[in-house]
Amino acid sequence: MLPKKGRKLPLWTGVLGGREAYARTIAELLRKEHGDSHRAVKQLMQQTAASERTVKHWLAAQHGPDTVYFLRLLVSSPVIRAFVLGLIEGPAANAQAHRIDRFSLSATREAYAAGEAVGGGPATSGRKNDPERVPKHDPLNVPDPVELNERQRWFLDRVVEGRCGANEISAVWEVSLKTARRDIAALQKVRLVEYVGSRRKGRYRRIHDGWG
Repeated sequence: MLPKKGRKLPLWTGVLGGREAYARTIAELLRKEHGDSHRAVKQLMQQTAASERTVKHWLAAQHGPDTVYFLRLLVSSPVIRAFVLGLIEGPAANAQAHRIDRFSLSATREAYAAGEAVGGGPATSGRKNDPERVPKHDPLNVPDPVELNERQRWFLDRVVEGRCGANEISAVWEVSLKTARRDIAALQKVRLVEYVGSRRKGRYRRIHDGWG
């Protein structure tokens, strides 16, 4: 056992100094990326599947995202990713943490493979003509089938009535085309709609499977 010398371990500083500093930093980063409007709240709700109240707390720096929500932000937000990389490469990081032995490298590869297996990729069979198809490298924020968002429910109703696509979702709900395409891709993944016909003249069709 090492002798006591009456010296305390170095304290963490900055964003690592405590929960309040963490909450303030995350709030600043999220506002920098999304702003602080109601639209920003909606975007963060979609990215993380967090409730409106929770997202508002993040933006107001009342508390920061917990582990799962932070990981979802890490995957979906380039600003948060850059922030984390800055921490890893900054002076606070332990130099020994950069040593990569064969065991650590193997464990990292196994963890990555496990994450890919759990996350899965969007089904693309039978969708080569779909003009709204999201590329394989673009991760989907697919909602639980029983928790469709308002845009998706609206889209399902419009598809029954006539032709409707990402442009209509974007115009009516004031979201980006990328968000609209993800909404549609999520509906295709759970087999609620399908794209039929050619790329230029085709349309989406609802698959009647008893869902409301």
